[in-house]
Amino acid sequence: MFPEMRKAHPYYVYDAVQAQPELIARILQKREAIERVADALAEKERITFVGIGTSLHAARVAESWMREFSSGRLWAHYEQSFELVHHPIAFTANDAVVVITHTGTTTASLEALQLARAAGALTVAITGEMSGEGVRGADFQIETCEQEVAFAYTKSYTTALTVLAILIARIVERRKLLANGFSPKEITQAPALMREVLKLEPPVRELAKRIAPLARIEIFGTGVGWTTASEAALKIKEACYIAAEGFETEEILHGPFSETDSRAALIGMLTGRKTDHRARQILQAAGELKMLRSAIASPSANHDISAEQILTVPETPEWLTAFVHLLPLQLLTYFLALERGLNPDTGRQDQPAHAAASRHYKY
Repeated sequence: MFPEMRKAHPYYVYDAVQAQPELIARILQKREAIERVADALAEKERITFVGIGTSLHAARVAESWMREFSSGRLWAHYEQSFELVHHPIAFTANDAVVVITHTGTTTASLEALQLARAAGALTVAITGEMSGEGVRGADFQIETCEQEVAFAYTKSYTTALTVLAILIARIVERRKLLANGFSPKEITQAPALMREVLKLEPPVRELAKRIAPLARIEIFGTGVGWTTASEAALKIKEACYIAAEGFETEEILHGPFSETDSRAALIGMLTGRKTDHRARQILQAAGELKMLRSAIASPSANHDISAEQILTVPETPEWLTAFVHLLPLQLLTYFLALERGLNPDTGRQDQPAHAAASRHYKY
């Protein structure tokens, strides 16, 4: 049974955001058990990460990490579960399929799991605690954290990412393909880094006040930042009911800029890589359109940025920005909802029209 919905700050999603460093630390304590699953995955020729919604974003990050950790030498890819079911891959016993579903009840993801099992593939389910019975058929099940109360999932995403980071680091090490400059132990930095980022709450609240009157939010990044932009945009839609889109850095120039103007806010993520040069150009161009501009950057990347507000986050390896750059965007989502007079927990299911609409489908 879920508790009664709250009617004022702090809402459940705020508690979930704040809890993430501790929950990730708990996952790290289960590292050895997770690595045993990774040993089985490492024996397979192909690995496919599967999810839908927020879990699809976790799958996308997993593919990106696999590429980065192995310098592109280890093949893996992500699939959206509904598409996979209706446009299937010919899995074999040489495949491993990792299905991410926090509730363990997501229809399309469970069907994808069954499809993989029927083909003889090794299957792994990454789920929340007390998840549905449908994932019990997987060869391995890894639990992350308790079920979310809020409609917009936060802690389930970052704890799933932690599991995936441990799995991928171990797989790449076992295959002797670990790229120079990558250390699997870096994941242990995540809780401390996120605690530092949580201290940005005051400037994030100020940014939320500036963005709240606007009609649209656009977020961009590259590498895992592209997925972080997509995930943050999804949270804004779920909790703030405002148009939001996440873009890859270069892609935002190929069409999206034509429909944007001063009614929108633009948020860029800079990581210290060569791609930051393009990000700086985009933020400069947005100034010509009178957009409200913000950036998330580490100290080394925080220079020559054209933006009305910059959120400076701790220095971190780029792959860990999947946690560090995400957190201020989660906080922004929360305080943006409050500025707009909304309950960020409900996903609008407390409104009769949306409640009625939801009876026509199930996840």
